[in-house]
Amino acid sequence: MAAMAFQVEWNDGTLRIELSRWDRMGNFGRRAVWIDRANVVNAGVVPRGELEIKIDHRQLGIGPHFGWRWPGRRRVGTMLGRAVVGKQFWAVARSGPELPLLVLDLVDHEFVRVVIDASDSEAIAASIGSDSSPERDI
Repeated sequence: MAAMAFQVEWNDGTLRIELSRWDRMGNFGRRAVWIDRANVVNAGVVPRGELEIKIDHRQLGIGPHFGWRWPGRRRVGTMLGRAVVGKQFWAVARSGPELPLLVLDLVDHEFVRVVIDASDSEAIAASIGSDSSPERDI
């Protein structure tokens, strides 16, 4: 599945987000993020507008990313914000506040949350949550 210039794939219990050449430059050479199913504690789909207003800034990389000030812009990289303690990884194309984003809350991983613009966010969330307990819903 392609989402703008980054690739999102869910295969054999592993989610891989591969960054484009331009996204790598903006993220100091990071090529990809891998997430094993065992690290996911919550999987769901949330409208972009509910999440973006809580982004304060990028942890590293180029450019400010105040979600409350500049909504709808392309966000690829490590973000910090309110309501989530720790690093979040975002791979989201430019869009409006109604865009459904895949949200994964993680444990024992570099990131505590991953927010992705995937063409089939609902299907990925359902497949991740299919063998999970009810409290895994966001």
